[in-house]
Amino acid sequence: MSDAKDRVFRLETFRAVLDRIIPADDYPGALDNGVDGFILSLWDAGLVADSEAIDRGLVDLEAQTLGGFATLLLEEQDRLLAERKDEAWFRMLCELAAEGFYADPANGANPDAVSWRMIGYRPGLPEGPSGPSENPQDVVRGRLWA
Repeated sequence: MSDAKDRVFRLETFRAVLDRIIPADDYPGALDNGVDGFILSLWDAGLVADSEAIDRGLVDLEAQTLGGFATLLLEEQDRLLAERKDEAWFRMLCELAAEGFYADPANGANPDAVSWRMIGYRPGLPEGPSGPSENPQDVVRGRLWA
C-alpha cells in the first residue's frame, strides 16, 4: 500500500476514469457522489490494497493517449477502458468506485444517501419475518400492536 506522496497518476485521469465507470444519468455519477474523494481518502490512509497496481494502470492508460485521457471523446475513453476490463487494477478501481458510490454517507461519499434512494434502499433493521411495518402508526416503542 502507498500514500498520497507515492501516487504518480494524474488526478484528471483518475477522475475521468471514475466518471466513465459510474457516469451521471438521472442520478449523480461517481464524481458528483464523492467517489473520487472517498477513494483518495482510503488511499491516503494506506487502505487501498495493491494501490501500486492501480497507480501503474492509470499511468499506463494516460501514456496511451496524446492529449491526456480526460480530453478524449467519451466513446474513445470507453473503448480504452473496455480493453482493460479484465486487468486487475481496473477491476479493483471498479470495486472501490462501487464501494464509494453505495457507501454509508458517514463514510465520506454518497451525500444525502442519493444512491440508496436511486435503488430504493431504506436503511434500518427489519422487523419480523416480512420486514418493517409500512405504517408507522402500527408501531409503538419498537413493537407491533398485537
